[in-house]
Amino acid sequence: MENEIKTFCNNVKKLREIHKISKQQMAKILGISVRTLTSIENGIIPPRASVDIIFNLCSYFPITPNELFAALI
Repeated sequence: MENEIKTFCNNVKKLREIHKISKQQMAKILGISVRTLTSIENGIIPPRASVDIIFNLCSYFPITPNELFAALI
């Protein structure tokens, strides 16, 4: 499970960088603060983070939840 979380965190950052989205814009897409996004991109998922982040990512980007936790991005 730890590897999947690390992959998820890396994929969040990769998506933001590939699509040239600022941290402020990505935080708004995900419905979280920039501080929480920075934590996620650094491999730390705060306890207050919710499953909504996954759904918001999949709604905004053409990916599935499975892809977020796999090294496909």
